[in-house]
Amino acid sequence: MEFSDNYTSQVRRTLLHLLAWGLVITIGALVSGRISIIPGLLTGWAGSLLYFLLMCRRVKKSAELPPGQAVASMRTGWLLRYGFMISMLVLSVHVPGIDFMAAVVGLFSLHIVLFLNAVCIVVSGLITNLGKSKIN
Repeated sequence: MEFSDNYTSQVRRTLLHLLAWGLVITIGALVSGRISIIPGLLTGWAGSLLYFLLMCRRVKKSAELPPGQAVASMRTGWLLRYGFMISMLVLSVHVPGIDFMAAVVGLFSLHIVLFLNAVCIVVSGLITNLGKSKIN
């Protein structure tokens, strides 16, 4: 039960951060006057969001399987998720009005959010341990 509770809270937190990131990049594009890149940013962001949801589904499913089957399931999921990302990029190339580079930036939304979360964890750990001596 502990894995499930922590897993669910981490997924919710990451989803909220992804939603906030999508709002920030959209407002940033509006404020800077780059309205033409918004469809590309949102296409990539939506792809990143769906990629995360697919990955979460695969992790939850694999946690219930025996180790050998879990590894096979993760490998299959990896191929499907990357195929999905490639199809999002192909879509952005072929659909007029969707900026390819903006879609690429949007696809990295999950990675940006996870990096920022990691930075926050490290900084909060440093602040917590500030002034504590290893030599006692």
